[in-house]
Order: sequence, then C-alpha cells, then structure tokens
Amino acid sequence: MLTLMTERMPGENPATLRARAREWAIDNLIEAVLLRQEAAKAEPEAEEKARLEHLIERITAPAAPPRHKEVVAYYLKNRDAFEAPEQIRTAHIVKNVDEQHSEADAHAGIEQARGELDKGRPFGEVADELSDCPGNGGDLGFFARGQMVPAFEDVVFPMGIGAVSGIFRTEFGFHIAKLVERRPAGVLKLEEVQSRIEEQLLRVKKQKRLDQYVDQLRARAAIQKP
Repeated sequence: MLTLMTERMPGENPATLRARAREWAIDNLIEAVLLRQEAAKAEPEAEEKARLEHLIERITAPAAPPRHKEVVAYYLKNRDAFEAPEQIRTAHIVKNVDEQHSEADAHAGIEQARGELDKGRPFGEVADELSDCPGNGGDLGFFARGQMVPAFEDVVFPMGIGAVSGIFRTEFGFHIAKLVERRPAGVLKLEEVQSRIEEQLLRVKKQKRLDQYVDQLRARAAIQKP
C-alpha cells in the first residue's frame, strides 16, 4: 500500500504517506467488518463467504446496465485507451512433440496434413481432422506480436492474407499456418470494445451502490478508530 501511494503521490512526506496508508487500511477494515455483520444478520446459518456474496449481489442487483449512449460517450472520451497494435488472425494445424508424441511421429503427422492440403481439402477441415488442437478449424483468433512464441510469429506475420505456410517447428511441435485476416494498428471500433465498456460501466454502477450502502452502515454504527 505504501509503495503504491508513493508512486501515486511522489514528493509527499513519508510520514504523511504512512499516516494516510494507515487511515485507508483502517477504513477498509471497518467497511469489511460492517458488511460481514450485516450479512450475518440476513443469513445467520450460511457460510461467511456465501453470506457476503449474497449480500453484495442483493445490494448491487438494482444497478441498471448502461444505456447505449453511455457506452458511446465513454468510448469517445477514452478513445486512447482502445489503441491497439497490428493484429493478425490465423488458423493452424499442429502436431505436438512432447512426452506422449515423438519427433518422428509428429513430423509424420504434419506431413500427412500437408498432403491433404495439397489435395485441395479445406484448411479448416484438415485442421479439425488431423491437428492435435482440433476444433473451430484451427482458428486462433486475433493476436498481436508478443502474444505467441517468436518462432510462430516470425512465420505468420509476414504472410499474405489467405497464404498457407510450409511446415515449420516451434517449441511445441510442427505447424502449418494460414493467415486469415490482418487488422492494422489503430483505435478499435466501438463494436469491438462495446461489451468491455458495458462491463466496466456496470462494475462502476455496482461499486457505487455498494459504497452508498457501506456509507449508510457507517452512519448508523458507533465507530471508534484507534
């Protein structure tokens, strides 16, 4: 806590920071005690964790989901927060090399997959049938540099859309990859982040209701701070 406060309030007197940290810690403890006491009144027979969860759910349940105009306003005000680097979407076929799969067996498996592709079979169909990670046609979704192992990214990022790689090796085994889509760096579109914004705004509304409830408890309680 003290380290975090020092970062947020550089130059502040250390003694003042320690006093504020102690004050915040006491306030948080008081709020936790008040909530536990209130939860115990409502469900005396339940486990403490369950009582707290039920109480908080009951307090925050009336929080209304954000309206579309609230989401749009938040997006426009915080566009910089939705800057994204270049991303690509790929699908892959992988034959793992591990304790259960030898190098030779994995290589033979990926060669079989390559042969099926050379016959003209759809990439997704071959991935679902022969990959060690089947499902959804081998689709890995969108990702930016730094999210996959370098040996994978070094192959797929330079590829053209629709291109299929040759067989290549990573620390996981042998792969064949297809570049499905490329998304340039820039601000993400509203529809791409809408659900994230809605969740954030709803969390804020729920926290506000919880804070108001705790304030009411504090107002009724006889609290003596040390």
